[in-house]
Amino acid sequence: MHMHGSNGIFNNMQSSAVQPTRMHQPTQGWPQWPYLTFLSILFFGPPVAALFIATGVPIMTDLGWLARSVLTTYVCPTPLKTYELLNAPMAVCTRCWGATIGLWVGWFLSTRATPAPLQFWFGLPVLLRFVTALAPFGLWWLEIRFWPTASYELLLVNGVLAGMTAGMFFCSIWPGMLRHK
Repeated sequence: MHMHGSNGIFNNMQSSAVQPTRMHQPTQGWPQWPYLTFLSILFFGPPVAALFIATGVPIMTDLGWLARSVLTTYVCPTPLKTYELLNAPMAVCTRCWGATIGLWVGWFLSTRATPAPLQFWFGLPVLLRFVTALAPFGLWWLEIRFWPTASYELLLVNGVLAGMTAGMFFCSIWPGMLRHK
């Protein structure tokens, strides 16, 4: 008995079982690696600066303090509210580091299948997305101005929320970043 017979049902099952599923890839757009590299530097930079400071090695310590000095002068609004690693301060406050975590969350939500409310948000005009992405940064101002004794946990959550909305906005304007259109 010859087994190469043409059994339509068997052939259809076999051909569909062996075909790999392909993830939808954007056909046009910018590469994602520069954005992801930037996010990685933002996330790992502050704790690495603290570790550099903690080493006590002159050049490394100086580089860690330089990073902290630049970031706390030009970026971070509350440098005294900083997590420490090995008794050395990170280069940014807890809220700013939370924002880097939020940027990763925003990227993740933007490049995966998302719930209907987020799909609705991604469909809004760019100006409306921008304004709604800025809104959580108002919480930063309120918290800094009216609750200076807020806990580190609240600062972290506040930062994550603002970073997430900013990340979703950046991904929404980055050509080819959204995969769930």
